[in-house]
Amino acid sequence: MLQLLSLSASDFIRGVGLLGVCFISYWVIPFLHGLIVSPTRDVPGPLLARITRWYEFFAVLRGDSNVEYMKLHNRFGHVVRMGPNRYSFSDPRDVRIIYELGGKFIKSEFYHPLLAPKPDDQNIFAIRDPAVHKARRRKIANLYSMSTMVSYEGAVDRMNKICMGKLTALASKGRKFSLPNFLQWYAFDVIGEITFNESFRMMENEGDVTGMIDGIHKANNYLAHTGIIPDFHPWIMRLQSLLGSKGALVFLKYTLDQIDKHRVSNSKGTDGVSSDSFLAKLIALQKEDKVSMPHILDACGSNIGAGSDTTAISLSASIYYIYHHRNVLAKLRDEIDMMAHKGLISDPITFQEAQSMPYLQAVIKESLRVHPAVGTILPRKVPKGGVKLAGTFFPEGTDVGANAWVLHYSKDIYGDDAADYKPERWLEAKADNDSRDSMMLAFGAGSRSCIGKNISLLEITKLLPQIVRKLDFIFDHTGPQTYCAWFVYMKYNVQVKVRTTS
Repeated sequence: MLQLLSLSASDFIRGVGLLGVCFISYWVIPFLHGLIVSPTRDVPGPLLARITRWYEFFAVLRGDSNVEYMKLHNRFGHVVRMGPNRYSFSDPRDVRIIYELGGKFIKSEFYHPLLAPKPDDQNIFAIRDPAVHKARRRKIANLYSMSTMVSYEGAVDRMNKICMGKLTALASKGRKFSLPNFLQWYAFDVIGEITFNESFRMMENEGDVTGMIDGIHKANNYLAHTGIIPDFHPWIMRLQSLLGSKGALVFLKYTLDQIDKHRVSNSKGTDGVSSDSFLAKLIALQKEDKVSMPHILDACGSNIGAGSDTTAISLSASIYYIYHHRNVLAKLRDEIDMMAHKGLISDPITFQEAQSMPYLQAVIKESLRVHPAVGTILPRKVPKGGVKLAGTFFPEGTDVGANAWVLHYSKDIYGDDAADYKPERWLEAKADNDSRDSMMLAFGAGSRSCIGKNISLLEITKLLPQIVRKLDFIFDHTGPQTYCAWFVYMKYNVQVKVRTTS
């Protein structure tokens, strides 16, 4: 305080002058360049987005950025400025160029907060170099293939039995509860059973007994914000290291304990049978020198961190929309009952059987369309030499991308009824659906699409028919609330009832 009081007038003036220089360098010059010189100067968008990234940051902070992107595209058209050097696109022609397979648009600095200091420790989702990502993905791709899903089906059946038993018990109590929260516990238990051959027992305990869900949600929230201002990430991490953070350490210790347990049991599950767990498959690859320990930790972490949220959100949305559209519920039950009567499906239903149910598959796809799990732009960097998109030249290094919510509700893509929940749209002419399919970003796009997509679909496809067949829900009258940071979480309460049939 005394030092501040001893400052002379000239010191004060120099300080103000320095702040002025910083302001001009950071705000004024970029603004004038974007307004007068840049080839993207005519791209429309909010005025604040011309001069600062904080416009989009605060949209994320409010928790409604997915809705904000939609409003902006409705107002400004197919391309919208989201920041001084960041643009969102909704024309399918531009989207295909940005995300085309084998394309040159690498991931942007948005993903920097996920990167580890050592190259071999990198999270596969955040790797920006296409060649490095392709090599890493190829080593473990078979663990996520459709043919491998059969080996995980027993784990899903075990957890589905617990899930249905728990929901039936809740029905007898007659109390309201958060179904999205319950489905988050379900998704965690299933992915634990698949990955480690051991569930987290969250459904049985009716809560996040590990603390991992809270830690993952905080991490996703952090990444959604710092991804927009990645240059602030190192400074925030230094502060975090001073304050302390134990969320990641909890998961790391749990995974290492599971690896030790697996090795001690010589690849045997707790029931004495050979383990088909995801971890067992990874350790087998490690013995063949195909993956390293950091790769094992990353793959298991990705399953838990991203897989549980995507599945829980998609199930929450599916159940909400199915039960709020009684015609859809009736048609889906008719399909299930008809196939059961003909002996075409089992109880529990197998993944292969469920895939042969056209209306069920249409319902799942429509649920993923109206409520995609990810609510942010999937940003990419314009490659060397620049590119022309939406009739405008975008220089090398510009951030471009698309938002799933914007695309999924586009009337240009899905017709005038794009805002309606209508599974029948996926049973229409194949040519129409080929075009619509290519704009579905529920699991990402191009070569960087979600590697765990099939695991998520395995869980959704097997659980939904059981719930629809056996349970009814009474929903609270407040309607669903959503919160969007990276993922778009649903919030609503239900009372569950065991279905009575004549």
